[in-house]
Amino acid sequence: MTAPNDAADALADAAIEWAAGGRGQLVVDAAAQALADGLDSPTLRVLAGAPRATADEEATELAPTVFHELGISVHDRLSAEAIVEGARQRAARFLAGREPPRNLASDLWGMYVSAGYPEELAVWSGLDDWYKMLEDGVMAGRVEDVDAAVISAAHTLTGL
Repeated sequence: MTAPNDAADALADAAIEWAAGGRGQLVVDAAAQALADGLDSPTLRVLAGAPRATADEEATELAPTVFHELGISVHDRLSAEAIVEGARQRAARFLAGREPPRNLASDLWGMYVSAGYPEELAVWSGLDDWYKMLEDGVMAGRVEDVDAAVISAAHTLTGL
């Protein structure tokens, strides 16, 4: 069993990802795990039991109440603030796991567009384009230089 604070942190992480556009199943699974780990609230119990087929709808309906009941602060789903916070979380996961930098550049470029082009994510458009221009031969350079710029931008975005 996980400590209740750890369970709340895990649920909050899933909430950020969901609010930034993730699937409802993320929150349903996190709710079930949180319940198993000792967190409890009336709506958490209902959300934890949501069927996979209706997870998106159940999360949309119930998750905000769960977050309120448990004191978890989450931006409104699909708001620019939620997407920027999700981008920070995505960049932190990248820095912890070191998947290919090009994947992060592509994902965060998409989040930049989805969030309505917030200044905090503007650099990601150029980074994603840089990979494509190198690939298409439009400009000379090394992929390693773009990778280094992506890693640097991830550090800047996360403050790590």
